[in-house]
Amino acid sequence: MSKKEFLDQLAYLLQDIAPEERDDAIGYYVDYFEEAGPEREQQVIEELGSPEKIAAMIRDSLNGTTGEDEYTENGYHNRRYDENTKMPEKAKKESGFHFKGNRDRNLILIVLIVVGTVVLGLPLIGVIGGTAVGIVGIFFGFISGVAGISVGLLAGGIGVFAAGIVKMFTQLPTGFMMCGGGLIMMAVGLLFCVLFVWILVTVFPPLIRGVVNLIRRLFHKGGEEA
Repeated sequence: MSKKEFLDQLAYLLQDIAPEERDDAIGYYVDYFEEAGPEREQQVIEELGSPEKIAAMIRDSLNGTTGEDEYTENGYHNRRYDENTKMPEKAKKESGFHFKGNRDRNLILIVLIVVGTVVLGLPLIGVIGGTAVGIVGIFFGFISGVAGISVGLLAGGIGVFAAGIVKMFTQLPTGFMMCGGGLIMMAVGLLFCVLFVWILVTVFPPLIRGVVNLIRRLFHKGGEEA
C-alpha cells in the first residue's frame, strides 16, 4: 500500500465525520508522512497500522465514548488498539494539529470578536466623547453668560449713575435714586466679574485637564483594541 492509497482509504473511512475534522485528521497524517520522507513511507505505514484502525481511533476520539484514547505530547494513543503514532516534534509544531479544535473556526471566532469590539466600541466612544464635548460647551456657555452679565451690569450701572448726576440738577431726589441704582448695578457687575475670574482660575484648568485625559484614554484604549 502506498501513502496515497493509505490517505485515500482513510479519507473514505472518515466520510461520516465533520469535513473540518476530517481535513484536520488527514492533514495530521500528511504532515507525518512528509516529515518521515519518501524513503520511510512503508515503514510509517507499518507503524501506523491499517487505515481502518486509524479511522476508528479518530472517530472514537471525536465521539469521546470509549474513554480509552488520548492525545499526548508523544502522539495519539489508544489503549484498545495499543498503538502509538508519534508525530515528530518539528512537524507537530509546524502543523499545530489538535483533535480538539479547528484553526479556521478559531480564526473566524477571533475576527468576529474584533468586529464586535469595533462595532460596540465606536458608538460608546462617540457617546462618551459627545458627552465630554457637551459638558465643555455648557461650561463655556455658562462662563460666557457670567462675563456678559458682568459687562452689561457694569456698563449699565455707569450709564445710570452718570444720568443720575445730570438729573440731580433738575430733580434732586430722582437723581439720587438713579445714582444709587447705578451703584447697585455696578456692585453686582463687580460680583459677577469676580465670579468670572474665579471660574477661569479655579474651575477651568481642572475641567480642561479632565476632558483631555478622558479623550486620551479613549483613543489609547481604542488603539489597543485595534
